[in-house]
Amino acid sequence: MRSWPAALRVSILLVSLPLSTATAFAQFEKIDELASQLTKELKPRKPHLVAVVDFRPPYGATMPQGHYFAWILSSYLNQHAKNKFAIADHIDFDKDLASRNIPSSTLVPGEALQSAASHLGADVLLTGTIEQHDNSYVLQVTPINVRDGKPLSTFSQSIKMTDFMESFVTPFPPNILDASGRGGSPSIAMPSCIRCPDPSYNDLARKKKVNGSCILNVLISESGQPRQIRPMKLLGYGLDERAFDIIKTWKFRPATLKRDGTPVAVIVAVEVTFRIY
Repeated sequence: MRSWPAALRVSILLVSLPLSTATAFAQFEKIDELASQLTKELKPRKPHLVAVVDFRPPYGATMPQGHYFAWILSSYLNQHAKNKFAIADHIDFDKDLASRNIPSSTLVPGEALQSAASHLGADVLLTGTIEQHDNSYVLQVTPINVRDGKPLSTFSQSIKMTDFMESFVTPFPPNILDASGRGGSPSIAMPSCIRCPDPSYNDLARKKKVNGSCILNVLISESGQPRQIRPMKLLGYGLDERAFDIIKTWKFRPATLKRDGTPVAVIVAVEVTFRIY
């Protein structure tokens, strides 16, 4: 049953389904390959804790995709490292940097890294850049020994751009009513699902028995079509993409003005909860 408080909440339950042999998304295969290469490089050095820093453009400010790829890489590294070394939770690591006023841009070989070293907890950092080339993102990742600030070998990987990746940086039109905040909007009757099939787990998330929720803001047109989707709270492990792709196929009963029932376009928050038992 679908309900609509502040956000449409969809629960996905998965019980004892077999692992499929196909990998869900090509970009995850690429990141998995990169994680495997990095793990082989790090294992002989026997680090205790490895942390991934948000990838940054070669020039300019940050990119939301840089955070997302760092998060996904952390997940795959954790799978490959097993008991050889620990991987810092990427979200917690970001929060810790923010609480200590340490910009991720300073975590490169040099004086700034040396002054921050005692506050990091990790003994190896994975830093790198993200750059757009044609229809791909190119990641370059360099492990850094925190103790002496020395970089190790640099690894590169090219990952094809997707609609999901681009949604992070595509703004919603400015003239659309945004009812994605808590409580919605008092002037409209909120949309509801007519045909909203559930997304499914992928291999990695199923194997790790990931439970949790992701939230995506969705622009629903006057005709009830999802015209634009933007991730707001990520769950990781590829489940955000699963939710993103299936929401594009959904059909809604559109929002209407309470005063006269006129259909209107609106931006709403959709929460998808994954549960596996």
